[in-house]
Amino acid sequence: MPNYKLTLPNVHFHKDWKTRVKTWFDQPARKTRRKQNRIKKAIKVAPRPASGSLRPIVHCQTQRYNMRIKSGRGFTHRELKMAGISRHQAMGIGIAVDKRRKNRSAQTLKENVERLREYKEKLILFPRRRKNPNKQDSKRELQKQAKQVKTYMKVRYPERVIETRVIPQELRERDLAKERRDKIEKTKQRLIKIRQGKKK
Repeated sequence: MPNYKLTLPNVHFHKDWKTRVKTWFDQPARKTRRKQNRIKKAIKVAPRPASGSLRPIVHCQTQRYNMRIKSGRGFTHRELKMAGISRHQAMGIGIAVDKRRKNRSAQTLKENVERLREYKEKLILFPRRRKNPNKQDSKRELQKQAKQVKTYMKVRYPERVIETRVIPQELRERDLAKERRDKIEKTKQRLIKIRQGKKK
């Protein structure tokens, strides 16, 4: 005898589920296509770096993650000005610019200005027109030496250095466990007085 207290089977099998299923059989082919597109892009932008524009060092948002660093959207106008680069020039020489970001930390500002100056020293500028080169363009010898790189000046998280020290004799002689017990007892006595006052 069937148990009539349980729910009766009422399954809908007429929804044409085969048309709604998402398959991933093309995943290996997509991987190959992405790789080929990256190679095509690198050839197209050569001898410029394949990874794109130079990005600044920024700190993550919120109090929980603000000690971490990452690459930001672009450099501020203030950072570019201190490095001696105009924003129009920056866009033409592979530096990302962000007009919305503000400098709220002197340390980050200094780091990004140094980053821009380092990039400026390494930079090899090609002329826009071969027949009519500009004064700012690099020499032909340097232009011949230029090689394309995948990534450059990556944002790296600084390694934490753990400082160690010898425990002084004064701390060794102290009974820290006893001090802790005394502190707890003192807190209890203080709270007893407060609680007694509240009961009244």
